[in-house]
Amino acid sequence: MLKPAEIRRVITAANEDLRRDPDRLLVFIDEGRVVCRGGKNLSFEYQYKLNIIVTDYPHHADRIILPVLAWLRRHQPDIFENFEKSNEAIRFQVELLNQQTADISLEIDLSERVTVIHDGDRLIAQHQISDEHPELPREMIQVEVINRQTGETIGTYSVEAWDPKRFDYE
Repeated sequence: MLKPAEIRRVITAANEDLRRDPDRLLVFIDEGRVVCRGGKNLSFEYQYKLNIIVTDYPHHADRIILPVLAWLRRHQPDIFENFEKSNEAIRFQVELLNQQTADISLEIDLSERVTVIHDGDRLIAQHQISDEHPELPREMIQVEVINRQTGETIGTYSVEAWDPKRFDYE
């Protein structure tokens, strides 16, 4: 499974505090299953709930949610394009620890297709992260999260340009 590490990378890149203290970002895979659709090969799909926990977080939750949504829009587009899935695919819980910090937990339903091909006497698993989406940005986009009441910048992060070669895992 490749998506959990990518989502961890995106959240860390968007949060200086987590770059300094990466142990506050916990990632778990829960309720996983392997779905085989039949046919004449061993191709399958991983389906699982990704549980992301950020402990003692001193900033607004948008600094976690927006980078995750931008990544999911590119790599799990069915969450956005399937109305039934979009209502239930992303869930969260927050425990307010004090006036400054909170523990934030996200649960995201993910899937990863794995195409299995025969190469002589070997089996090769090719992970399909996602196909290029025609509406996705071709250049890096800088996003700024602003408090509408105060005009204060809460945080900034970059949404990466789509590069299908970057996610060509084998």
